[in-house]
Amino acid sequence: MKRAIFLFGGVLWLCFALGFVAFLSQYLTGGAGLQFFGGAPSSSGSVFLGLVHVVGFGTASLICFAIGAGLFARGITGERGEVGRIEQ
Repeated sequence: MKRAIFLFGGVLWLCFALGFVAFLSQYLTGGAGLQFFGGAPSSSGSVFLGLVHVVGFGTASLICFAIGAGLFARGITGERGEVGRIEQ
C-alpha cells in the first residue's frame, strides 16, 4: 500500500510538472509579458516581466519533476533495506 501511494504521488507531481511546462509553452507563444504593457515589443518592463515569469515557471516545473521522480523511484524500488537482504 505504501508503494502504491508513492507511485501515485510521483505520478501526480510529474503531472504538475507537465502542467507547468504546458502553461509555459502557451505563455511563450502568447507573447511572454507583452499583454501586460499593451503590446510594446521593446519595453524593458515587458522583457523583465516575461523573463521573471519564464524563469519562475521553469523553476517550478523542475522542482515538481524532481519531487515526482523521487517519489516515483521510491515507489518502484520499495524500502531501502529490502535490496540485498538475505532471509535466514
